[in-house]
Amino acid sequence: MAKKRKKGFSFSGSLAALLVIAVSAGAVIWVLTAKSIPKPASVTGLEADPVSGNVLYEVPAKASLATLSQDLQAKGLIPNATVFRLFLRFTRQDKKIRAGYFYVRPSNSAMDMSWKLTSGKMATQMITIPEGKASYEIFSILKAKFPLDSLKFEFLVHDPAFAKACGLDAPDLEGYLFPETYVLPWKVTERDILKVMTRRFLAVEREFDLASPVYRKYGQRGWVTLASIVEKEAAVPAEQEPIAGVFYNRLNQGWSLGADPTVRYAVHKPTGPLLVSDLNCDSPYNTRKFTGLPPGPIANPGRGALRAALRPPQTDKMYFVAKDDGSREHFFSVDNSDHVRFKDVAAANRAKRGVDNPGKKKMR
Repeated sequence: MAKKRKKGFSFSGSLAALLVIAVSAGAVIWVLTAKSIPKPASVTGLEADPVSGNVLYEVPAKASLATLSQDLQAKGLIPNATVFRLFLRFTRQDKKIRAGYFYVRPSNSAMDMSWKLTSGKMATQMITIPEGKASYEIFSILKAKFPLDSLKFEFLVHDPAFAKACGLDAPDLEGYLFPETYVLPWKVTERDILKVMTRRFLAVEREFDLASPVYRKYGQRGWVTLASIVEKEAAVPAEQEPIAGVFYNRLNQGWSLGADPTVRYAVHKPTGPLLVSDLNCDSPYNTRKFTGLPPGPIANPGRGALRAALRPPQTDKMYFVAKDDGSREHFFSVDNSDHVRFKDVAAANRAKRGVDNPGKKKMR
């Protein structure tokens, strides 16, 4: 029977084992805490949050684990790409990393960094869309924070198929982009944003009792169209209801609405004086020239204007004109003689204030 050979002491093997243990111990420390390994000297090419000190990092779509690990190390976010990669594979987190933007802390532990990149909790931005903005104005607000394409945005806004996909029975999304404060991920598409805003509109619509004369006669689109004109005319929220009442009376009497904001929408002139040629334009949106509601909304109304347009109050008023006294309010009148008198008062107010051009919110 052969004798067992005694294992001899190997200095080089023991040294290698000690080195492996030492490296592993250091790796474990970083994996769990990241406090005992020196932090990188700097974080390169990344936008930092001034409050938390976290930096914004983008995980590219379809990036390999090796590429991602090396990039994190190169940008000073982790000390060791190899250890991070091995940790992800060992814990089976490597398949759970999602593309997108994340706020991360430089030299996070591997555990923290992997959680950040696999949790789905992406970096977000808060953005407020004011009431009464048209879709192209909303795009300008969004573009200041998100890398969006204007052609894609406008195409989707005016694409009937996309409007249907958003749950709307409408040829476009104008009027249905609900104005509100949204918290959106950094990596968001034109389609994503428009779906979020239209879903919010539909949620707000469900808050209302739609059994109203306006909704029965004009449908969802007519209601939103009237609300958009009310939104643009009422500089003071308290006047949304009386203005809606005047417009509803005019519709019932077969009068033109005479709303300058519809003319501005037709001639693409959001500010500045309206010329005679503007007021005479042949656009169906010109409610100074044509009776009834225009073909669609001229802006995206908020909750108050939607409520006012859904149930306009009963009133005998048929006219209103801006006071032009700095209050942003209007004079309301029953007949044209009072309306003319109030226009003279408004002119005197402008003269007193040294204002040459009349306020934009007036009626014939």
